[in-house]
Amino acid sequence: MALKGLFLDKIRDQAINRRRLGKAILQFGTAGLLSETVIGRALAAEENPPAKKSFPFPIDKGDDNPLLNTHRVNWRVTNGELMHGYIAVPAAARNKLPTVLIIHDEQGLDFATREYTRKMALNGYIALAPDFLSAWGGMPDDPAKTRALLRGVDWSWLVKDAAMTVDWLKNQRYSTGKVGAIGFGWGGKLAQYTAAQAQDALAAAVAYYSETPPMNEAAHIKAPLQLHFGTSDSAVNAAALNWVSALKSASVPLECYFYPNAGHGFMNETQPAYNEAAANEAWKRSAEFLAANLNPKESLLHKINKGEQKLEKEQAVASSTKPNVTQKANQQPK
Repeated sequence: MALKGLFLDKIRDQAINRRRLGKAILQFGTAGLLSETVIGRALAAEENPPAKKSFPFPIDKGDDNPLLNTHRVNWRVTNGELMHGYIAVPAAARNKLPTVLIIHDEQGLDFATREYTRKMALNGYIALAPDFLSAWGGMPDDPAKTRALLRGVDWSWLVKDAAMTVDWLKNQRYSTGKVGAIGFGWGGKLAQYTAAQAQDALAAAVAYYSETPPMNEAAHIKAPLQLHFGTSDSAVNAAALNWVSALKSASVPLECYFYPNAGHGFMNETQPAYNEAAANEAWKRSAEFLAANLNPKESLLHKINKGEQKLEKEQAVASSTKPNVTQKANQQPK
């Protein structure tokens, strides 16, 4: 037990590298076990850390959008550890912009989250999506391992990392100082925890179909909050009603919406629960809510809108001039 005690002391002191602890969680966390053998290996590995891992997400097709500049970035969070992230900026931007923190679901910083980030940037923001598993070794290739890690990590670290990221965005030279957050599922819970931790540093927060923080966190939230739930999402809705009551009692500026016949994950096009009607309506509400609290520049939105119209025309022309299969067949020599 002495070895286990040493390990737990190091966790409390945040001295053990989270990457090493993450491996232990993947091996034993789902069974609720951390054997002394694994603990010993985790401590020993501190002496021989692995080579630095590259960014855990690929280049997307969406990165070729001429209306956006997208990058892979990193910054310092708790204990000086590096957080990796994906950032999207309107290509037409010439002045400071408000920023939005995009917080991923249990699937990690996947394609859907990067798409949300690009869509948010096209609404006139600098949009940043962190990989909240960065300090734990980054998002694994296996989605099941990603979910296991996210369920086992220490929320106190996550909340500090998120609050430090809000502060980092707020103080960037390209930022107006206004920062919003939007989270999905697991990320919706973290978005609300972040609102409680960051308080006045966060201008607005949006959460989708998330579990709730402890009820006493409601009193710490200062930013306007918008919540979205599906009526078929029984796993979170019962607690959600109590959370809404706690927020109202704490006088948190609140909007709350329930979408008929929508379940958990209804926003994610890559998931079976995707509900197009609910997703479109919810995204429109989120965009309006964030715009009211973050004030994106109308002149930039006008440029982005003109750019989108130009792209649509170019794509329509390219589609009309491209010969179809029948045309190609008719052009073959007989």
